[in-house]
Formats: sequence, C-alpha cells, structure tokens
Amino acid sequence: MAVEARPAATVIVMRDGNSGPELLMLKRSGSSGFFPHAWVFPGGRVDSSDQEAARRGSIDGVPPRDHAYAVAAIRETFEEAGVWLGDGTPPPTLREALNSRNGSLGDAPMLVADIGRLEWWSWWITPELEPKRYDTRFFVTLLGESENHDACHDDKETVSSIWIRPSDAVTRSNVGDFFLAPPTFLTLQELSMFSTGAEIMEAAARRDVRPILPRLDVNDGTWAIVLPGDPAYPSDTPVDGATRVEFRQGRWWSS
Repeated sequence: MAVEARPAATVIVMRDGNSGPELLMLKRSGSSGFFPHAWVFPGGRVDSSDQEAARRGSIDGVPPRDHAYAVAAIRETFEEAGVWLGDGTPPPTLREALNSRNGSLGDAPMLVADIGRLEWWSWWITPELEPKRYDTRFFVTLLGESENHDACHDDKETVSSIWIRPSDAVTRSNVGDFFLAPPTFLTLQELSMFSTGAEIMEAAARRDVRPILPRLDVNDGTWAIVLPGDPAYPSDTPVDGATRVEFRQGRWWSS
C-alpha cells in the first residue's frame, strides 16, 4: 500500500544576470531524510499554519483552497534562504523560530505573503513505491533589480547556496559535482531554454499544469524514473519533453 503523499511546495527564485536568468539553489544537509546532499530550490512541507497566514493576491490556475501551498513556498524560502517574498520586514528572530519549529508567520502579523508574485510551473508527486512521498507544487518568481538579492542558507536544513544559470546547473550535474533530484534536473533542462526571467514568468502563466506521478523502473541495478507518455507508461496526459530519466555513471540521463 502506497504511503500518502504529504503536501509540499517550492519556489524557483530568479534574477536576471548579464548572461540570462539565474536561479537560487540550496544544497541539502547530509542528514536530510529526502535526497541528502542534493541541490534544490527553496521549499518544504505545507504546515497547518500556512492556511491561516496573511496573504494577498492570487495565482493563475491555483484555486483559493490551494493558496496554502504558495504561502508555504514563501515561508520556506524565508526559512531556508532568508529571502522574504511579501510585504513588511521580518523581525530578526523570526527565521530562527521558523527553523526550530517554534513559530509561524502568524507570530509576525505585520507580514503579508505576496502570492500574487508567483506563477505555477509544475506539479510533481513522488512515486508510489517511495517510503517518503510528497505532493509538491513548483512555483516561479522573479526578483526585481531594486530588490535585495542577498540570500544565505540556514546551516541547518541547507548547508550551501548559489545563484546559477539553469544551463550551468545542468552542465555541473552532468559532470557529477552537482547532485539533483529528477524533477529538479528536468525543470532545469526546461528553464535552460529561456533567455530572461520575464520569459519564464510569461511561459508559466500560460502553462496547463497537471500532476505528474512518475513510476520507478529498476532493471539490472539501473533505476529509472518513467513519466506519463513513455512507451512503458501510456497516459492520456503525457508530459512534454523527456519521458524517462535514468541514473547511470553518477549522473542523470534523460530521453
């Protein structure tokens, strides 16, 4: 029997650099129970308090009942990277309180999460055979030139941070020094096709986001993530692009 997938959310925080969009990525701690040492976008589980937190705005394609995912993504971005995507200035003690699970956004009533600055990019659900499963919404947001681009990992759940172009992250992953989870790898490949953050935001606003539930395929010690639309995974709602990702020689290969 499959373990129930927990609700989670992540934000792909972008800024425009001289050579195209750059993404904020964090390296997970080795003690993480899910893809330790992997480079990820800021994110985590949806807490019950996220439903009650002050927020404004809306997101194309996301019904109000699911706005807690967007709030969670904004909260986790502040917890893990110190970047606040909303109104007000977080008090100095809030980040530590959130990280230690001794506080919530409700403890800082001057803060309002601005979910209207997010767009929905994708929706991934961990394969059914995994012992830990997440039902994760991926959002994108673009920081303006006048906004503070300072970001720093929390040294708890995340141990390093970097601004990096999607294509550079894919290249580093291909040579084996930048470990990624499969959805992150495929997302970076998608984002490598765009020249600016604004293009990504515009594309996100037009996307028809549907849940993607991969399947695990283990054969002769090689394991693969198979997506809807693959010959081995017929579906009425196939994904665009690659339908199979295999882990070989210390890196992911998509086809």
